[in-house]
Amino acid sequence: LWLFFSSSVPVPPMQEWELVVLGKLKWNLAAITPHDFIEHILRKLPLPKDKLLLIRKHAQTFIALCATDFNFAMYPPSMIATGSVGAAICGLQLDDGDSLTDLLAKITNTDVDCLKACQEQIEAVLVNSLRQVRQQQQQSNPSKTVDELDQASTPTDVRDINL
Repeated sequence: LWLFFSSSVPVPPMQEWELVVLGKLKWNLAAITPHDFIEHILRKLPLPKDKLLLIRKHAQTFIALCATDFNFAMYPPSMIATGSVGAAICGLQLDDGDSLTDLLAKITNTDVDCLKACQEQIEAVLVNSLRQVRQQQQQSNPSKTVDELDQASTPTDVRDINL
C-alpha cells in the first residue's frame, strides 16, 4: 500500500496526510527528554571546562539508567536531567556539598528535597546495576577476587551498561 501511494502521490501532500493522521492519533513527535536539559544546566554551573565532557557522558548514562526503571516514570524530564547532572558531579567528586544541590534546584526552579530524592534514586539505580554486573562477573569468572571487582566505576557510555 505504501509503495502504491509513494509512487502515485507527490511527497508534500503525503507528508501533510501523515501529519493529519499523527494529529488525530495525538502523537507528540516533539517530546521533551532529559537530554534536552543537560546543556542548559551545564552552561549555568561553575564547572571546570576540562571536565564538562566527562560530566555530560556520566549524566547521559544516568539518564539511560533512569529510562530502564519504572520509578522514574512520574518524574518530569527536567528533574531527571538535573538529578543526573548532580549525581554525575557528585560521583566525580567535583562538588562541595549541599551548595551544588541548592544551585541545581535554583537553576531548574525545583524543590531541593525533591531533587535530592531524585538524585538518591539515580545513585541507587547505579548501585543496583553495578551489583548485578559484579554478580554476573563472579558467576562467569569466579577466579577474580572481590578487590578486583570493587574497582568498578561509573560507566560513561550507554553501551557499557549490562541490563
